[in-house]
Amino acid sequence: MDQEISYSNRHWINVTAAFFLASLPILIIQVFHSSVYFESEIPPYLVFHNIAESFSIIVSMSIFGVGWFTYAQSKDKHTLFLGTAFLGIALMDMMHMLGYSGMPDLLTPNSPNKSTQFWIIVRFFAAISFLTSAFIPNENGLFKRKGLMLFVPILVSVFAFIVVTYYTGFLPVTFSPEVGLTHFKRASEFVIIFVLILALIAYWFRIPKFGWSHTKYYIYAFVFCIFSELVFAVYTTVFDIYNVLGHIYKIVSFFLIYRGVFISSINSPYRKILDTNEKLYRSLGEKENLIREIYHRSNNTLQVIGSLILLQAEAYPDSPEIKTVVYRIQDRIQAISLVHRLLYSGKDLSSVPIKQYISELSNYALQANVNTSCELSIQTEIEDRKLLFDMVIPIGLILSELLNNSIKFAFPEASSGNISIHFYEGRDGRFHLTYSDDGVGMKEDYNFRSCSSLGIQLVQGIAEGQLSGKIRFKTGPNFQCEIDFPNNIYKKRV
Repeated sequence: MDQEISYSNRHWINVTAAFFLASLPILIIQVFHSSVYFESEIPPYLVFHNIAESFSIIVSMSIFGVGWFTYAQSKDKHTLFLGTAFLGIALMDMMHMLGYSGMPDLLTPNSPNKSTQFWIIVRFFAAISFLTSAFIPNENGLFKRKGLMLFVPILVSVFAFIVVTYYTGFLPVTFSPEVGLTHFKRASEFVIIFVLILALIAYWFRIPKFGWSHTKYYIYAFVFCIFSELVFAVYTTVFDIYNVLGHIYKIVSFFLIYRGVFISSINSPYRKILDTNEKLYRSLGEKENLIREIYHRSNNTLQVIGSLILLQAEAYPDSPEIKTVVYRIQDRIQAISLVHRLLYSGKDLSSVPIKQYISELSNYALQANVNTSCELSIQTEIEDRKLLFDMVIPIGLILSELLNNSIKFAFPEASSGNISIHFYEGRDGRFHLTYSDDGVGMKEDYNFRSCSSLGIQLVQGIAEGQLSGKIRFKTGPNFQCEIDFPNNIYKKRV
């Protein structure tokens, strides 16, 4: 509660500072009136007036553009309403500028009264629009017929143009050469000031709901609008210093409103997107770390399982069959564990570089069988690409079985031997894996389908079951196994 009071006091101080800053030029003119007061000649004043009004028109059209064309993304009804209101303000400010005394006649003779009548209409329209906008929420919403929002400002603009241009006698006189500003003009300015004060108060009550950052620029703008109307209520001619100051106030107020609209429609949505992206990035980072930890723990768990099996096998030192089974289980565990290790160490959490995997798996097979008398050489021709780990694990299990069979049985009496592994993706959209050795091979009449070898059965089952592939064996000398399987049997999951 204390913090809320502190923030409220700070807002009051900021608004008070804005009032003081806006009143300072008027105070200076009043104190040093004889030194700073002037009435400009028509030609230089017209240049200033056209520049000031052109700037106001450009800013008004910019507010309309931002509010109108960002609505599809921002869904900000408040900004859309202000944007369409500023379309009408821009059109009527243009009429005021073109109807100014000294400018070429706008269809009918220009005069101070004509331009001032345009001024009063557009200022009334602006003040009422500002007050109305205070009650339109910023929350996302959707106007089913957004085009209808243009109807009122365009209708008011057309009405002002027709009445002031052709039926000016139906409107009260706002300026006469004899008396200058009429009572109606001065009273109108004070009524506009009253409406702007109401708008400022209404926006003040928006702060608790929509925040100071979304509201402060409008409040500051209304402060300068109030002082703009105040000096326009007291100037003596349309070319004096008060008139100049009033236009400067107007420029400042329009720029502040543009700033508020820009923040609501562009800065805030993009900031939310950036915040969301940052949260997503952090969340993805946390998930990646979690997945890496899972891979790491899976790898460790597999190693522990292999060690436990080996320890259990040591209880049967006189059983070579148990040792053989244990070593084969360890080879298979290593084929799976290597996948998890590569996933943990890589940036891609779903794919494994197949070339690196097969190379490390082959090296492990050779190192695990260093006691064999045959000197083996493994040549690989592997396409350098990544494969989903759902494919790599079956490939690893297949190669582990084939490598073990070659090392154990293909070279019983040879002093050296060669093993070749080829892997590539064919033009048919299928992967091709070819394994061969130059060992004794298999008997010509060997039936791979009905054999009792667990390793061969495992290779066939994995190739056809998990990879949905086709497998072919070559009998006779020089063993060879060819497997081809589709490249789209698994989808990326991480």
